Amino acid sequence: MHLPDAAALDRLADRGWPALEREPLGAWTLRASTGVTNRANSVLTSGPVDDLGAAVDAAERWYAARSLPAVFQVSPASSPELRGVLAARGYREHSQTDILVADRETVAGGPAAAAPAAAAPVRIADHPDDAWLDTWWSVDGRGGAAERAVAARILRGGPALYAAHGDPAAPDAVARLAIVDGWGGLFAVATRPSARRRGLARALVLALATASAEHGVDGLWLQVLAGNTAAHALYASLGFRPASRYAYWS
Repeated sequence: MHLPDAAALDRLADRGWPALEREPLGAWTLRASTGVTNRANSVLTSGPVDDLGAAVDAAERWYAARSLPAVFQVSPASSPELRGVLAARGYREHSQTDILVADRETVAGGPAAAAPAAAAPVRIADHPDDAWLDTWWSVDGRGGAAERAVAARILRGGPALYAAHGDPAAPDAVARLAIVDGWGGLFAVATRPSARRRGLARALVLALATASAEHGVDGLWLQVLAGNTAAHALYASLGFRPASRYAYWS
């Protein structure tokens, strides 16, 4: 498996969770989706711009015109000076996130795949139905019906596979795998509190890794908060390893 550099991983994740509105600013991308999720409402700062101060000014004006705060996603692919420019303007770093990658075959056929299966089979679909969305939103959603509708548009913004476990009318666990240029990006892994500690997240990831072979996927990536030790342990056991990182500045 070829390991993408930080800029390539940033672009994969950008395409895997596509903002409803986007505009280039040099090598940067301005993204807005009425404030629903950080990724879809932040500046992707991978690559150079001619003048950092002028670029930040332009981004602030762009978001102000949409009544949104300017938020910057900063990674190793960003200009090394950007953090200092943002800090001098009063921005602060938050939501430090690690990007992990794995070979699809390693995940699908590794030791974890031989573990006892979940109590009921995982279902795979190519779109999220209302029951899938209900489960995800009940765990990770922030807002009401309007925000949920925007999130659904983001989820449906590109090809993906959707895994669900449990009652089809009310799944107890769900996950999404975006399909981008031979890579699968894991998003929206959510388990209802009453169903946790049963290995359902593991079962969903294994099912998606297996199913994505038919879609030409060779490598997998995901994002996980740096401080989420339980998730890091799970993904390490499945064969994922650190490849990059990023944080938001607000």
